[in-house]
Amino acid sequence: MSEPVAAKVRFTRYEDFRRWTEQQPGYWILVHGAPMPSLSPSRIHQEVVQRLFVSLARVVRQGRRGWVYVAPLDVKLREDTIYQPDLLVVLREHADRLRPTHIEGAPDLVMEVLSPGTAHLDLWEKRYDYAQAGVQEYWIVDPETQHIELYVREGEQFRLHAGARCTGRLQSVRLPDLEVELESLFREL
Repeated sequence: MSEPVAAKVRFTRYEDFRRWTEQQPGYWILVHGAPMPSLSPSRIHQEVVQRLFVSLARVVRQGRRGWVYVAPLDVKLREDTIYQPDLLVVLREHADRLRPTHIEGAPDLVMEVLSPGTAHLDLWEKRYDYAQAGVQEYWIVDPETQHIELYVREGEQFRLHAGARCTGRLQSVRLPDLEVELESLFREL
């Protein structure tokens, strides 16, 4: 979105933002009151998201532990902050956060796959906002460098729990059955 439009339009309530997006092309997120377009991801981005979804679905859905969603789906962290994580998990004990149109509050686990146009947002603003909202585990996946960082929430912020580049495995803290093998994830992209 161009700066002049972004500067003119601000939202402090989710319902107002949602009504506004219905009249806009594409998908939108809300960052501290300012609407931002959600750019179309690359083929490689989508391939990585699909591979991660298969792993998450195997652990979460087949184990009847909760729900797994893929963007675009609004996650209302606050009235003025709405994101659409690439992948998210809501565990059964937090089923009260599921709404017909969105997730109300923090998912248990969020994965963001970096794209050049949104990497700064994923690495800084989103990471801060997810921790403040109560997300317990945050994965940042970079297909370009074949690097993954896994953060766990301590207090009101994230601490780097594990990281790997190109090879190795990462195991989820919230979902111990979830293990991502980097070579398989990034093979033939």
